[in-house]
Amino acid sequence: MQLTESVVSRYEKEKITIGYLFFTFFKIGCVSFGGYMALVSMVQRVMVDKDETLDNEVILDGITLASLLPGPLAVNIVAYIGYHLKGKAGAIISAVAVLLPACILMLILSWTYFTYAYKIEWAQIMYFVGAAVSGIILSTGFQLYKKEIAKNYKKAVLCLFTVVVISITNSYLITIAFIFIGAIAGLFMERGKYAKNFIFKNKLKVDAGSGIIIGLLAINELLFITNTFRSFSAPLLKICIIFSGISLSLFGGGYVMIPLMQALFVNDLHWLTQREFIDAIAFSQATPGPILVSATFIGYKIAGVAGAILATVAMFTPSAILMVMVSKVFKKTKDHQLAKDMISWVKAVVIGLIIASAIKILYQQHFTIAIGVFAAASLILSFKFKISPVYLIIASITIGALTQYLV
Repeated sequence: MQLTESVVSRYEKEKITIGYLFFTFFKIGCVSFGGYMALVSMVQRVMVDKDETLDNEVILDGITLASLLPGPLAVNIVAYIGYHLKGKAGAIISAVAVLLPACILMLILSWTYFTYAYKIEWAQIMYFVGAAVSGIILSTGFQLYKKEIAKNYKKAVLCLFTVVVISITNSYLITIAFIFIGAIAGLFMERGKYAKNFIFKNKLKVDAGSGIIIGLLAINELLFITNTFRSFSAPLLKICIIFSGISLSLFGGGYVMIPLMQALFVNDLHWLTQREFIDAIAFSQATPGPILVSATFIGYKIAGVAGAILATVAMFTPSAILMVMVSKVFKKTKDHQLAKDMISWVKAVVIGLIIASAIKILYQQHFTIAIGVFAAASLILSFKFKISPVYLIIASITIGALTQYLV
C-alpha cells in the first residue's frame, strides 16, 4: 500500500518516534529468519501494509543501494530506512534494534557452548522455517510486482529474465550486472524525458566530519588487506580491525564471506577449530538476523563478552556508516529525471531478485510434500489473507518442535 497524501501528512504531524523505530525493528529482528530478503518482507508487511509509516519505494531504494555497497545487506537496508525516517539517530536505533535479538541469543549460545560444550539439535526444530520464509518472500515479491510493474510489459520481461538467471546462478557479480542493466535500460527506454535536464543541479560536497570518517575507514581497510593488524598484540584491537575490514570487504551478503572467514579464523589465525567454525555458522543460521552474527560467537571465543560486543559492533557499524553517507548523496540526486528513469527500471530488477531469492531458499530445502505444502500455505496466507509473517514464522518453529518431540 503506497502512502497517500493524507497518510503522509498524518504521520508528519504525529512524528515517527525513535521509540517506534526501536520496538518495530526489534520485533522484526526477533523473527527475521532466512536472510535479508526475509527481513525485507517483514518490513514491507509491518511498516508499509500494517502501520503505513513507509513507502515501498523506500524499501526498493534501500535494496538497490545496499546491493551496490559493502556490508551485511539486511542491516544496511534497515539503516537506510531508519535514516530516511529519522536521520542519523534513526539509522543507529533501527540497526541496533534489528540486531539485538540475534546478538543476545548468540551471546547466550556462545556462553553455553564454551562453558558446557552443549549443542542444541536445531535441524528438526527449524525444519519448516525455510518453507515459511520462501512463501513470505514470494508474497512480498508478488505484491511489489503488482504495485510497481503492473502492466508495463517491458519491465515485466526484465523482471522475469532476472528471476530466471538469478535462480540458476550464484555469482554476486551477476547480481550487480543486472542492477546496472536495469539502470542502462532506464536510460534508453526513457531517454526522451531528461534530454533537456541532463545536468545535476545539486553540488555534492563532503564536509570535514565525513572526510575524517572516510579517512578512518580507509586506514582500517588498509590495515586489514595488508595484514598489518598481525603486528598488534592487543586482542581487542585485532578484533576491531579484522571485523571492520571484513565489513568493508563484504559484497553480496554473508554467505559470500564464509570461505574467507573460514580461511582467516581457522587456517590462518587459528582462533577457531574447524568444528567451532561450523557450529558458529550453524548457530547463526538457527537464530534470527544475518548470518554474520557469527561474529558474536567468534568474538566471545577470543575475548569473552567484551570481544563479542566489539566484534559485533565492528562487523556491522562501518558498512552502515558508509550506507548513511551514500544515502545523503542518493537523496539529493534521486529526484532528478535521469535518476528517476534509472531507478524505475532498477526496481524491476530488484523485484526479480526478491522472487529469485524465495525460489533459491525453497530449492535449498530437502524437499518433501510437507515442505511444499507449508510453503504454499505460507504464500497463500501471506499474499491473500495478509497474515503477519511473525505468526507464520512462529507457527513453523512450533510445528518443527512438535514433530521433533512428539513424532
